[in-house]
Amino acid sequence: MKAKDLFTIILKIFGIYLIKDVLFSIPPVLYEILQVFCVSKEMAFISLVVSLLKTGIYIWIVYMLLFKTNFLISKLDLTSNLSEEPLIVNLHRSSIYTIAIIVSGILILTFAIPGLVKQLYFLYEYNNSRDRLFNVNTFEYSNLLTAISEAIIGLLFLGNQKALVNYIEMRRRDAKNSDPL
Repeated sequence: MKAKDLFTIILKIFGIYLIKDVLFSIPPVLYEILQVFCVSKEMAFISLVVSLLKTGIYIWIVYMLLFKTNFLISKLDLTSNLSEEPLIVNLHRSSIYTIAIIVSGILILTFAIPGLVKQLYFLYEYNNSRDRLFNVNTFEYSNLLTAISEAIIGLLFLGNQKALVNYIEMRRRDAKNSDPL
């Protein structure tokens, strides 16, 4: 494994981790689309454009990290001062991707489970206070849904790691075969 391969793996690991941010940037876009019909159109339109721009930037970054890694390495000159001697690491690329997906899933779950427990507690408190009082504000379900979706994404990363690795490898092979250079 050469230094370029190591940078490729590191950038792809970071891209895999950022998939979570792409998925979490979609609900605000949907909310802003709903707001176009409920609030003033000018204000909601500006918020919608900003949300779409944010989501588009996330998608572009993940795409570049996962599928245009060699382009990034060459443009950022990551291997310019490093020797071409191979690094002694006896792991296959797919094994490293599997490790990255497992670590990403564990990190997502680590950050999601406390938030999920907190939101479930808030829901429990809301239901108890609603039973005692009738003039209670409505419960904000979006935070609970976000925490649930984070936990589900973490579990999906852990459960479908092989499919994700196969997809990344397939895209890498397709890009390598269609690359005119």
